[in-house]
Amino acid sequence: MAIETRLTIRIDESKRKQLQDKARKEGKTATDVMTELIDSYLGITKNDKVSQLEERVARLEERLGESAA
Repeated sequence: MAIETRLTIRIDESKRKQLQDKARKEGKTATDVMTELIDSYLGITKNDKVSQLEERVARLEERLGESAA
């Protein structure tokens, strides 16, 4: 998995709330949505659904590991 970093953006509060609400309804995080948007903008395609699921499982495992500590 690639090394990750943070990106801070300025966004209207109502748009942030709408983004989080819609992402949650789709079973995603705002980070998931923004990463997909950036990949699309850069022309990076992820046709392999297995890879997407593996990445999501890895993120969930990281979260579970943090909460167990």
